[in-house]
Amino acid sequence: MKKLDDILKSALTPNDEPDFRLNQNILFTAKEANRMEKRSFHKFATVALSAALLLGVGSVSIYAAKKLMLPKEVTEEIEDVGLLDAFSGEDAIFVNQVQSCGGYDVTLYGIVSGKKLSDYDVMSDDDIHDDKTYAVVSIQKSDHTPLPSVADDNYSDYPFLVSPFIEGYNPALYNSFTLSGGYSEFEKDGVFYRVSECDNIEMFADHKIYLGVLDSTFYDNTAYRFDEATGAITRNEAYGGLNALFELPLDPAKADPKAAAGYIKSLEEPSQESTETELAEETGADRRVKEFMEAITPENLADYAAPVESTRSCLKPDENGAFSYEYALSDRGSGSGSVEITDLFPDKTPGMSERLNYSYSENGLDSLVIETFTLNEDGTVTFVIYIPK
Repeated sequence: MKKLDDILKSALTPNDEPDFRLNQNILFTAKEANRMEKRSFHKFATVALSAALLLGVGSVSIYAAKKLMLPKEVTEEIEDVGLLDAFSGEDAIFVNQVQSCGGYDVTLYGIVSGKKLSDYDVMSDDDIHDDKTYAVVSIQKSDHTPLPSVADDNYSDYPFLVSPFIEGYNPALYNSFTLSGGYSEFEKDGVFYRVSECDNIEMFADHKIYLGVLDSTFYDNTAYRFDEATGAITRNEAYGGLNALFELPLDPAKADPKAAAGYIKSLEEPSQESTETELAEETGADRRVKEFMEAITPENLADYAAPVESTRSCLKPDENGAFSYEYALSDRGSGSGSVEITDLFPDKTPGMSERLNYSYSENGLDSLVIETFTLNEDGTVTFVIYIPK
């Protein structure tokens, strides 16, 4: 049997595309990796679509598999035997593609989809989501400067979002946050490794399916372009940071248009059962916030709440009429999002938008944050947070 180096050299022979079996040899012929002491798991909060509104490509490289960890090693590292078996099985799809942009090299190793693949159940709206798609990626700096470990103080200074996008559906609305996403992540030798998950997207396999990787905690509308006429999703070449975009080679035969339409409808129209559950769980703090917000209009806002000047920013919509914003408050947390200007100002009249978005914790009014958007005469938008007086 050939040694791994020989297999890799054979795979890199010009004009000779390696087949599936050879890729399997490359990906799974490697010594066991040592366990990491620190790793991080994150579950994206499931959000309604209304809330989601507020929220040069490198070449293919097979040889990169020798230098970095492999799907088998990554799934072993996060101690998920189920996923280890899934990525060792015939249903796994190995992409093994590298893209470089924004000072980072991103490798998409492969994806696998199916029911009950992971050892860990994912809950969303009190339901177990066990039919999932998993992708294994790594992120490293192009200059090989090491990224921090999850135990380092500056680990949070390097946020990334790995998210699926579906041709024909605006990625600002349909991404990991609405598709019940989550991920496990760890660092090894200055490289971030991530197993990203979301609800099974094979039902959309008759569309182009993408995996985006960007340097932001939330979706950034300036990172990608969405063509409403064709449904195409592309990288914004003018974006200054990381905005890799991989096309996933899913089997169109696995598409289920009827299931896909039902899934999209469930995202757009919360069920009557979930609405009744929310009403039953409403607390006194919820009611006080609701009553407070019902009394507020753009005209009387200043009577009830005060602006937090440190959050004030002037935003310029991009060519598609979308913009992103973010804020940080020492006592009320932080947030960010993206929105299309036509959703806030349908008649394009200058002034504060009638839509006052807000969020709060179990502390009710003491944690209430009100997001305001004001259209200026020059077409820019002023964003500022208000809090109750």
